Amino acid sequence: MRNSAPHSSLPSSVPPSVTTAQAPVIRRPGAGTAPPGRRDTRRPAGRPGAPARPLPPHIWFAGRLLDVLTGRRPLTCLAGRVRDEAYQRLWELHAARADWRRQVRGRTPYVYRCRFFRTPDGALEVSAVVALDQDVFRALAFRLEPGDEESGPGYGDARWRCTAVAAQ
Repeated sequence: MRNSAPHSSLPSSVPPSVTTAQAPVIRRPGAGTAPPGRRDTRRPAGRPGAPARPLPPHIWFAGRLLDVLTGRRPLTCLAGRVRDEAYQRLWELHAARADWRRQVRGRTPYVYRCRFFRTPDGALEVSAVVALDQDVFRALAFRLEPGDEESGPGYGDARWRCTAVAAQ
C-alpha cells in the first residue's frame, strides 16, 4: 500500500492533518524574532533616501545665537547673516554674558522653546527660551528680516538677516 502522507517516514495510519501540523515552519532569518516594541537602532529612521528638511530660519538663528553666547561657536560664524547694529550688540552681549558660558554643567545648552510673530512687512520677531542647565533658563529675542539678492549667501527663504538681538 502506498503512503499518502506528506512524510514517507510516518506510518500510513497517522492522519494527514497531524503530519501537516507538525511540519516545520520555514522562516526567513530575523523575521518576527524581535520582542514586541523593540526598535532596531541599526536601521535609519524615516524613509530611506529622503533628504533632511532644513530648519526654519527662526529656529536656526536661535540655535546659532545660543552657540555664540555660550561660547560653543565663534561670533564670526554669524558674520554674513547679522546686520552691523545687531552684530555690534551681539559683541556686547557676548562680553557681558559670561554666566552663559559653560562651566561644569551636566547638559549641553539647547533651545527649549522658540516662537515668532510675522510683522506686516514680512519680518519675524522671535522670542526663544533657552536651557543652560537642568533648572537654568534664559530668554533670547531677535528680529529677522527677509533679505534680497544683494544680501549675500542663501536662496529664497534661507536669505534672512538678523537686525536686532537681546538676551536676558
